Amino acid sequence: MPKQANILIVEDEMLIAFSIQKMVLKHFNGTHVVKNYDEAIQALERQPIDLALIDITLNNSKSGIDIAQQINKKYNIPFIYLTASTDEATLTKVIQTTPNAYISKPVQETNVITAIKLALANATTNNIVLTVGKKEYHINMEQFLFAESEGVYITLHFTFSPPMLLRTTFAQLQTQLPKSNFKRINKSEAVNPKYITKKDSKWVSLDKKGFKISKTYWEIKPKNVFYNKKSRFLSFFLFTEF
Repeated sequence: MPKQANILIVEDEMLIAFSIQKMVLKHFNGTHVVKNYDEAIQALERQPIDLALIDITLNNSKSGIDIAQQINKKYNIPFIYLTASTDEATLTKVIQTTPNAYISKPVQETNVITAIKLALANATTNNIVLTVGKKEYHINMEQFLFAESEGVYITLHFTFSPPMLLRTTFAQLQTQLPKSNFKRINKSEAVNPKYITKKDSKWVSLDKKGFKISKTYWEIKPKNVFYNKKSRFLSFFLFTEF
């Protein structure tokens, strides 16, 4: 039985698109083939999409990277780049959009299917449904950076998605969000420990933003720990053929 998943394929060369579609349909039950930015956004709006395979270079005014940026802002699904370009400038733009993988053309079925399966598995693990009152919010905890409170509101900040303002408390959030991604620092702030770049007995930092530690919430031994950001991107190139 094919796995229940709808895959969006964004590719402007139709022979390549249908070749990839044939590969995908051997393992998954649904595909949608589009050739540019506008058609991709329409497909994302019309039906549930579980993952997108996106060609970076499209014969259109907007590229695959533009589609990825829109996915990060609004649709919160995993995506994988397909491209013949491996120059440094392209790779820099690719990394900034945090794809789940980056696969060079000509693509091989094993690489594509393995990348899709890993991306879907990670998405299932990281996506959280947060209930506040009568509303539900779908959050990708891998993109969560930090939270800060002001009065009766808490703002959640993410790597690429817009901030999310909630009328709730930290106590309520802590009962629903995973401890591995949500750590209270002080009375009014919490961070994602995975994004900490430096910490000591009084402060933790996420890049250039610092957070003062309250021992009431987090007791830390005075030792500097640095997080190697590059390690986050190794999986992007796992299936790349240079």
